[in-house]
Amino acid sequence: MKLTSSIVAIAALSTMSFAGGDIIEPVFEQESVVVPVEPVAVPAPVVAAPVVAEPLGLYVAGGLTDVAVHSTDTANFFADEAGQERQVGLTGRIGYDFMDYLGAELRGTYGVAKDNGTKFKQYGAYLKPNYDVTDVINLYGLLGASKTNFAGAQASESGFSYGAGLDYGLTDNVSVFTDVVNYLKKSNTPSTWGLTLGAAYQF
Repeated sequence: MKLTSSIVAIAALSTMSFAGGDIIEPVFEQESVVVPVEPVAVPAPVVAAPVVAEPLGLYVAGGLTDVAVHSTDTANFFADEAGQERQVGLTGRIGYDFMDYLGAELRGTYGVAKDNGTKFKQYGAYLKPNYDVTDVINLYGLLGASKTNFAGAQASESGFSYGAGLDYGLTDNVSVFTDVVNYLKKSNTPSTWGLTLGAAYQF
């Protein structure tokens, strides 16, 4: 009887141990993992800057001129010589730089100091090649034609004219200049030279 009771007890315990039925496995919640992504900078395409031409230059200028008219192809601006006549004049210039290294200019000179005889008069048109030696120094040449009286004569003569000068920039718009011009280069006529010192304004 005791053995039977023990077997029944063991069976009962076994039944109770499995009474729960199924074994429940633990459930794990899956958390979403967010990986930060740094934005990648994409370089912008390189676009060449457009080439902008320098502005064209209109300028006006004026100065004081020492005029020397000599019977030969020479001139002395600093002393009187035999065969030479000197007088002081005012020179006006207006020009336009229409491309790199080249411009055009109109200029005229009128004598204002003369003891006797005819006061000097001249006007001419020139091509003006030029070159920037530095940011403020510009060398230029003058090639053209001029009409002028000479040696105090009443009549005027026209002919080839040439010269050279230097321009020194004080500001972006204002400069000072000096140049020497042969107003009239012509056979059988006196040589007419002018040494000018003045200032210019570029617009």
